[in-house]
Amino acid sequence: MIDTVVDANVCWLTITRPRAANALDAGTHQALVAGLGCASGDENIRAVVLRASGERAFCAGADLKEFAELPSGVAALKRRELLLATLLALLEFPKPLLAAVQAPAIGAGAMLALACDEVIMADTAWLSFPEITLGLPTPMSAALISPRTQWRTLHRLVQLGERMNAPDALASGMVDRVAPLAALAPDCAARAAEHALRSGHAYASNKRWMNRDVRRNLAQAAALATESSRHAFTAGQAPTYRADQR
Repeated sequence: MIDTVVDANVCWLTITRPRAANALDAGTHQALVAGLGCASGDENIRAVVLRASGERAFCAGADLKEFAELPSGVAALKRRELLLATLLALLEFPKPLLAAVQAPAIGAGAMLALACDEVIMADTAWLSFPEITLGLPTPMSAALISPRTQWRTLHRLVQLGERMNAPDALASGMVDRVAPLAALAPDCAARAAEHALRSGHAYASNKRWMNRDVRRNLAQAAALATESSRHAFTAGQAPTYRADQR
C-alpha cells in the first residue's frame, strides 16, 4: 500500500492503490505513518517526497467501502481518527516533506498534500474538497487550507466544494509549484535535493514552530467534526454515506 524507495538521501513514499484511485484505507494510513517514522529515524534520509501511483488520482480521499458494515456515524469516526493520526504525523515529520501531486487530489487526499511542507502539482491535476456537497462537515480541511490562502478561496473550496485546477491553485497559494506531468518527478527530486542541503536541526526547529497553530487547529477541527456528526446522528439528520461517493 506504501512503496518505499531511497535515492540519494531522498525517500520516496508512494501510495500504491491505483485500482482504488489510491483511496485511504486503514492499512494505507498505518503504512504511511510507519514509513514516516522509519524515514525520521534514518540519518541517511534528508528529505521525503510523498507521491502516488497511476494516472487516475493522487488520492481520491477516504475509502468509503471500508467499515461499510458499521453505522455511518461510527464509520465516519473511525475514518476521521485514522486521518487525524496521519495528518499529524505529516505535520510533525521533522525533515523536509514534499508532495508530488500527479493527478486529482480529493478530500482527505488533498489534505495529505497540504500537510506537507511543499506541494508540487502537475499542470493537468486539480484538487477539491467535496464534503459539503455530500452533507459532511469538513473543518479539518479548513484548518489545513487557511494558512495557505485567503478567506474567499477557503470559502470556495470548503463551503461550495468547488474544484480548483493547478494554475489557480498556484496563484492562490494552495500549491507551491506547478510542472508538466513529465517533469514532475525530476522537479520534485531537484527540489528535495535542495531542501536536503539545509541544516536538519534548524529545519526541524523552524518547522515545529511554523506548524504549531496548524496542529492545534487541526485537532480542534477534528473534535468539532466529531461533535457535529454526533449531533446530526442523534437528531436523526446523519448523512447517508455511499461507497461510490468521493
